[in-house]
Order: sequence, then C-alpha cells, then structure tokens
Amino acid sequence: MARPIRAKAVRTLDDALSSHYVRQEHVVRALEELTRQLTDRFDAEAEAVAVIGQRLDALTALVERMQDELVELRSRQ
Repeated sequence: MARPIRAKAVRTLDDALSSHYVRQEHVVRALEELTRQLTDRFDAEAEAVAVIGQRLDALTALVERMQDELVELRSRQ
C-alpha cells in the first residue's frame, strides 16, 4: 500500500514542479549563451588590446629612431 501512495506522491510532485524544471532549463541555457557571448567578446577585446600594444611598440620605436636622428643632425651643425 505504501508504494502506490509514494508513486502517486512522486507523480503529484513532478506535475507540480515540472514547470519549474522547464524554466530552470531555460535559465541554464540562457546563462550558457550569455557566458559564451561574454567569453567571445572578452577574447576579441583581448586580441584588440594585443594589436594596440603592438602598434604602440612600433610607434615608440619609430619615435626613438626619430629622436636619435635629430640628435645626430644637431651634432653635425
């Protein structure tokens, strides 16, 4: 007798909570998608920062060469 009551109680609980489980799955999927999008964006921004760093290094080297050339030109006069 306990088993049919238990089975009915489990079915009743499943029926009552099933909509909650569905919503929870939607939330999980939405969080996974948000995480994927944020990861992609952070990766893209990290790449952009790396490129900007490379460009700044190249500009710094160019400015230093120009300064050296100016010093050399001044010393010739």
